[in-house]
Amino acid sequence: MPRRNFLWILAIGFGSLVCWTLAQGGLVPPRGPLQFVKGFPGSNEDFERLNLLVSVLEHVELNYVHELTDDDRRRFIENAIQGGLQSLDLHSGYIPPHEYKIFMQQSDGSFGGIGIQITVSPQTRRLTVVSPIVGTPAYRAGIKAGDQIVKINGEPTEGMTVTDAVDRIQGPPGTKVVLTIRHHGTGTTEEVTITRSIIEIESVLGDRRDANKNWDFMLDKENRIGYVRLVQFGRRAPQELKTAIEQLKRQGVRALVLDLRGNPGGLLEAAVTIADYFLTRGVIVRVSGRNRPPQTFEAGYEDALLPNEPMVVLIDGSSASASEIVAAALQDHGRAVIVGERSFGKGSVQNLIPMENGRSALKLTTARYLRPSGKNIHRFTDSKEEDEWGVRPDIEVKLTIEQKRRYWTGRRDRDIVRDGRLSDDDERRVASAGPTLGVAWTMTHPAGGPAASTASFLAIAGVLPQPKPPYADPVLDRALQYLRDKLDGSVAQR
Repeated sequence: MPRRNFLWILAIGFGSLVCWTLAQGGLVPPRGPLQFVKGFPGSNEDFERLNLLVSVLEHVELNYVHELTDDDRRRFIENAIQGGLQSLDLHSGYIPPHEYKIFMQQSDGSFGGIGIQITVSPQTRRLTVVSPIVGTPAYRAGIKAGDQIVKINGEPTEGMTVTDAVDRIQGPPGTKVVLTIRHHGTGTTEEVTITRSIIEIESVLGDRRDANKNWDFMLDKENRIGYVRLVQFGRRAPQELKTAIEQLKRQGVRALVLDLRGNPGGLLEAAVTIADYFLTRGVIVRVSGRNRPPQTFEAGYEDALLPNEPMVVLIDGSSASASEIVAAALQDHGRAVIVGERSFGKGSVQNLIPMENGRSALKLTTARYLRPSGKNIHRFTDSKEEDEWGVRPDIEVKLTIEQKRRYWTGRRDRDIVRDGRLSDDDERRVASAGPTLGVAWTMTHPAGGPAASTASFLAIAGVLPQPKPPYADPVLDRALQYLRDKLDGSVAQR
């Protein structure tokens, strides 16, 4: 766009603003940006501030070292908006079109695709499959963890970002995408045509999968202690959690661990519904804001899903927003014991305001949450450690940075859907034995042929990684100890 056209657009936009204000009539001061229009009731020095922005845009357009492209202009405006919003608080912001699309997919809990988690491998710099999602087209097509995606629809992926790859792989359900896959271990390359379908993002996970690759939510079968991980508060999260709890009830669950560690939050409605599953009465959360009437959300389930069973909620410094609403409600009502580390302290409400006919959005802080007790959740920029914010655990289990790293690395590794050739323990033992092995274990050949010895497997798969340290989760271990003592009668009722 020629720069004179750009300046004309600014002038026309500014003139339109003035004309619109004139058309309103009356002496009531306009609200929002209209109050900045000089010469009208309510105007003040903010007009000069708005004029400053226009002047900066003009100087950039006229004098910058090279002529701006349309993309340059778009990026300039977006960054100016983003910087202004983030100067208000950490949680307000502008969501540009591409990120808004991803944001809405995460909120909805579903999208059109093939069902794989991908990354760019730091070792090979190649687009690599982290894990297929069970039951999806990619899983059924035989794509496995560690496979490299060499081409997408014939286009080489070298130098392609994860975002670029996702854009090319996702698409309307029923359409096809062709991936050229280099299989991990064998090094063989094949072209795989996959029909896209609706991919459901799992919000509720267990600790381990069963033989059918489904989550097994009964963690301690002897004491019948259930365990569910809630990783996000999307629209589908309440129903998924309800299904998991009903499955546990059929198995005779006696106690429950609800793991909210690393959960950044999500939808307020999902948090209220999930807290309601465990409460028969009482306030769940209060919401107060400058331009909205106060709201109080109360438990409405006369028959809670698990009204009496002992319960522990796990939190850490990344548990935020909706996670804190649930944890605080269950703590204030004495329904659950909180184990772990103090939560993040994100108790503000962001309204999502669509922009550009729904292509992008403004995320603006408009209110804050209060616990049932009336205590504050939000950690402000000047909040101190001793101030009231977040959720403090009843039983604190602090982890070192190294312990956290090992936990999250191990957790990620356990979540990978493997192809079943070796168990985790066998992988560790094979790796520790080194390249010269005299072990008699056998496993299915990756190509589906007869069983192969461990030595021949290593020849096919290459040297496996060095043995990982045993998986350790001190926070979960402490929660299980508490619940076992509670079921044994060693812990007094709260």
